[in-house]
Amino acid sequence: MGLLDTLKGWLVEEEPQEYEEDNEGYQLDFQDSAAKKDIKAFIIVVKPFTFKDVEIVCKHLKQGRAVLVNTENMESEDKRRLIDFLSGVIMAMDGMIAKIYQNVFVCAPKDIGVIEG
Repeated sequence: MGLLDTLKGWLVEEEPQEYEEDNEGYQLDFQDSAAKKDIKAFIIVVKPFTFKDVEIVCKHLKQGRAVLVNTENMESEDKRRLIDFLSGVIMAMDGMIAKIYQNVFVCAPKDIGVIEG
């Protein structure tokens, strides 16, 4: 079991998915159990393929969501550009970005903390 599977297991229960459209027009996956429990915060997992996918990450950050960015499918040049760009966005938002595993980064707005344990 990989790191992402472990995190997913901790954060959400496996049940059929519902889709809800946010105010930016993106479809977000919400578990039935999550909606029933009135969970207020989610960690969004994004697997970008090119630098252009940075827009998706930024929209989630602007909406106050933490984003787990898995860059394993990206070319090294695009990956470097994406992380540099996200670092600037996070700095402007007073948030934080942290590498939590090889090719996996967590980006969080200022009101969501990330603590290494």
